[in-house]
Amino acid sequence: MSNTTETDKDITLYWMPGCSSCLRMKEFVENTGMPYTAINVEAEPERATILKERGLRVPAMQYGDVVVNGVHLKTVAATLGVEYEPPAMLSPAELMAKYEIVNAALQRFIPQIPDEAKGFTLPDRDRDLFLLAAHAGCTMRYFVGKYEDEAFPGFFDDMEPHTDSREELLAYAKETLEIARTWWEQDGQYDPLDAVMQVYWGPRTLHEALEREVWHAAQHCRQIMLMLERLGVEVDGPLTEDDLAGLPLPKRVFD
Repeated sequence: MSNTTETDKDITLYWMPGCSSCLRMKEFVENTGMPYTAINVEAEPERATILKERGLRVPAMQYGDVVVNGVHLKTVAATLGVEYEPPAMLSPAELMAKYEIVNAALQRFIPQIPDEAKGFTLPDRDRDLFLLAAHAGCTMRYFVGKYEDEAFPGFFDDMEPHTDSREELLAYAKETLEIARTWWEQDGQYDPLDAVMQVYWGPRTLHEALEREVWHAAQHCRQIMLMLERLGVEVDGPLTEDDLAGLPLPKRVFD
């Protein structure tokens, strides 16, 4: 990898396979041309003690003595001293329309999960198709929970249903969509979403937080499609480029 920026500081990226924002952070740093070391915290948790010491989780980047959350690419760029102009965000209404598309796709994919998917994972990540579908179905619950109460204690691990029942997963995805629709109808459509709140990746506007959880769910739906294909399933109703246009997704599906 070529070095386009003169620096005497080492770049270390802390990540785990299948983490949507980890992959996005890695792709961003790769595109700078700057050399880095990547530490998979699933495989080498003992090498990520600095994250616990600073109250961080993956993705994270260490540059010299500075450690920052890797979800917010503008912070990553500023830390590295490289120019970066974030792409324009879709409007809240457009993001909600995208979420409708993504959640509908999730509802199509869940019934297509074969019985043999139990225990089937992608390399180096202990998350099978059932758990991945549960995770994709819970992201918007985090956003709505934080919107309604900034002190909302729930996190993804707390909200995911641990089940290998397709019927339960489908009901969960449908319920999440209804939670999102109710929020939008009662509050979201009237709110400019410009207030700043503390989320798991720092102080961000509600608009940024909404965008994150929409594309977060979309990226995991892309992974579900990949896993189904590797199980020999010809995916019925896959997400298309048009469906995902405008969302700041990583180029790759899994890393």
